[in-house]
Amino acid sequence: MKKGEKVLSFVKFEKELESAYRERLSAVKRPEETGDVFIEFAIKLLNKVNPQITKDLSDRIYFEPENENGYKLSSELERILGQEVLTKSDLPAILKRMALNAVHRRKSLLANAERTDMFRLQERPDQR
Repeated sequence: MKKGEKVLSFVKFEKELESAYRERLSAVKRPEETGDVFIEFAIKLLNKVNPQITKDLSDRIYFEPENENGYKLSSELERILGQEVLTKSDLPAILKRMALNAVHRRKSLLANAERTDMFRLQERPDQR
């Protein structure tokens, strides 16, 4: 973006969803559920940006914890959103923040599961 260029902002929508998103993420108990929560709330955000994007398109957004952004949109979703929204707005940054929160929660759950499994293995003296 160039200096002085008009930027579309969707922070208002992010703020509307933020507390419910954080609550749902913190309630997740299994690492694989973090992606589902991210996709659910990403679709809610995208629906606020463009009402054409509904739950029916939830299989067009991908949670990718190994990706630096944490997510990927299908070319169909990118087409619906439009080039201007994708390049001249804060929407990609908002989605990245949401995805990275889910990635962090997933890593935390995986680390806890590893520690729990380690202790379970140590607590079995009856299996000698």
